Amino acid sequence: MSISQNRSANDNLLNLNTVSEGKMVRSDGIVVNNRGCDISDFIKVEPNAKYNISSEQRRGRDTFIYIAYYDSNRDFIKRVSARDRYSKSITVTAPTDAHYARLNMNGGPAYQHKRMFIKDGEVLPPQNFEGVYPDPHQDTIYFKNNYSTPEEALEDAARRGGANIIFPDGKYEVALKPRVPNIRLFGTGATYFYAKSRSAVLEVRERGNGFQATGIHFRGQTIKHADTNSPLATSIYCMWIWGKDCKFSNFTSEGAIYDSLYIRGNGEMNFEASDFKIGPSNRNCLTIASGFGITLKNGIVRFKKNTYVYSTNPSRNDREPTYGGLYLADIEPPTSSLQWGNVLYEDIEFINASNSSGGRQIIIQDNNRNNRNYFDITIRNCLMIKEGNHDGHAPYIRLTSKSKQKAFRGITVEGGTYNNRVIMTSKYEKLLEDCTFQNIKLDNTISFGWLITLGEDCIARNINTKTNIKVASFKVDPSTNVIVQNVTGNKNYS
Repeated sequence: MSISQNRSANDNLLNLNTVSEGKMVRSDGIVVNNRGCDISDFIKVEPNAKYNISSEQRRGRDTFIYIAYYDSNRDFIKRVSARDRYSKSITVTAPTDAHYARLNMNGGPAYQHKRMFIKDGEVLPPQNFEGVYPDPHQDTIYFKNNYSTPEEALEDAARRGGANIIFPDGKYEVALKPRVPNIRLFGTGATYFYAKSRSAVLEVRERGNGFQATGIHFRGQTIKHADTNSPLATSIYCMWIWGKDCKFSNFTSEGAIYDSLYIRGNGEMNFEASDFKIGPSNRNCLTIASGFGITLKNGIVRFKKNTYVYSTNPSRNDREPTYGGLYLADIEPPTSSLQWGNVLYEDIEFINASNSSGGRQIIIQDNNRNNRNYFDITIRNCLMIKEGNHDGHAPYIRLTSKSKQKAFRGITVEGGTYNNRVIMTSKYEKLLEDCTFQNIKLDNTISFGWLITLGEDCIARNINTKTNIKVASFKVDPSTNVIVQNVTGNKNYS
């Protein structure tokens, strides 16, 4: 049942009489003309409070696009995704410093579709992003001397309705599938979870919502293969995350048949990972197939070719190919029904330690949704590094699509050092709209992009080369309202 069906219009905080038509809030907070969008007036919100967004829009088009947050002085804080997924209600949480919000909506008379913005539940306590901590409202249980296997400890936690599980140093072969919400695992930093079978080492589905873990190494190999330095991978994934509100800190992950970390959610996920090292697997280090609200920060994603193999006999005709390493990071929905957005990479070292072309690619693929590709991804203060003496190159952001898609929107790159071009594509030239690139250092290169043109509502600011030589391969469409400021050797536009 949608929120609009069980809540009164009197609860609606969205004043449909004060909507500004033909306007939108840009990613930098500036309100601009956009005939396809409307924006609400300022709506009073409470820090850390949850709000429901819903409508009765026709299937095939989102009613809401973004929500912009402001502090008590109505100064802009940030803009995040708020797509209501074709009439399904979603829940957003106001930032800790937010006191006002404005809703970006698709164009059309504001009174249509019963658009609603309703406060939901109590104000949440502040959360410490940087770590995973025991839940004081749950039982704490100790693995040592009490359980034979980690799975047995998880079953006990399930019977308790969730629990904090404390693991000592050690190596364990597991196929963990939490079946109740709010289970938290605590390792020592010398706690290793290895493959027990072809199943994922850790698979969190929606019945395991709220799962958290810290201080654990996830390995897609068996203990035997790891101890004998065999390259054979056993588990399909080290970490396979479907559930919502999952959080990981101080962990490592590598050595699977497919991916070290594979994220595939439905709608808002509120996934957080911090202080990590994600290494190579037989396919990708990191894959995001779908989901909204995915944050990875303060970590390393490192690719190396041929570190792990799927088959001990590569010439055999296996059903699944033996990759030996495909991509560094890949956001790629496998079907048009799977969507992604509101992704943040922050303070991450992306490392290519091989001569593989895939090892230098941080892929962003379209959502297969006609010409409305609002990606809503931010890459902030990241380093793109080539490691070792090989013929490979440093990583870069690669745009890709399954068609001759021209326009891509909602990409923000802030800060960071790039030892390759910042952003590239292939085959078809891409036009960027409503994208921001600022405070970027080009190191060991002077080229910004390849087959990329900045257009409507784009911002390029403070992009400099190491030797202060003109930034090359920098294309803009001056007929649009593009803003260019302090891009070394290039003309300013405003």
